[in-house]
Amino acid sequence: MDVISRWIADFILLIGQQTQIFWENLVLLNFSWPQIVLDIVLVAIIFYYTFALIKGSRAVHVLIGLCIILAIYLFSKTLQLVALSWLLDKLFTVVLIAIPIIFQRELRMGLERLGHTKLFLRQKARQIDRMIMNIVNACESMSKDNVGALIVIQNTTPLKEYIDTGIPVNATVSKELIVSIFFPKLPLHDGAVIIADETIKAASCILPNSLETSSHDMGTRHKAALGLAENTDAGVIVVSEERGTISYAKDGKIERNISPQKLLVLLTSLLRPNKTSRKRTKK
Repeated sequence: MDVISRWIADFILLIGQQTQIFWENLVLLNFSWPQIVLDIVLVAIIFYYTFALIKGSRAVHVLIGLCIILAIYLFSKTLQLVALSWLLDKLFTVVLIAIPIIFQRELRMGLERLGHTKLFLRQKARQIDRMIMNIVNACESMSKDNVGALIVIQNTTPLKEYIDTGIPVNATVSKELIVSIFFPKLPLHDGAVIIADETIKAASCILPNSLETSSHDMGTRHKAALGLAENTDAGVIVVSEERGTISYAKDGKIERNISPQKLLVLLTSLLRPNKTSRKRTKK
């Protein structure tokens, strides 16, 4: 009990000392009150948007884990646990290097939001609308001709591991290119096309089959679409070679035999959720 009381007292003393040092530095630097207030407000805004960005993501659990390690580190320093302090000190060095890798997705999303001014948003929106129309028109054309197809549209989860299984394309999305890739006699028609950042990244990609269904009326393409939708937040389109129907898989579920108009709505909801929500609000 005495050890815990002493640890709490040392911790309070440490906070008091750090606060005093911080205040003395402010006095020495001769900052004005408006500068101090502005500095605190800007730091608060940065912290607010950082927490808003990672809220609900897997990064929250990583951050909690890092906070627990930090608490243990401070505890070991206070009680002068030399071996544990040395071990955690080395661990923090590795963690600092690993942070850009651990929070890669969040950092990318944050930088994208930072660069989303109204001018860039309008241009980006036009590009996305054009891409959606090209995908829908291609699926409608292949559906009429009973040409099988499997098209993946990346959302927030990176699909690099699946892109690497295919043949690199790195071309602008167009109806003609999609239809030609899935033409039955061409070598790239077998497998999936993966679209990311308004670009066809690769063709003939291999996707994981779903383990949740054993339905006999599902072909290989439908099972692969459902398998990817169970493991990522991507949207996956399937055009059936036998029936000529269009299906759409997302979040572990698949909608079958949908119209091109319904596909347009689903893709808009995936790639331009703000536009979909505005339409619902107007109604």
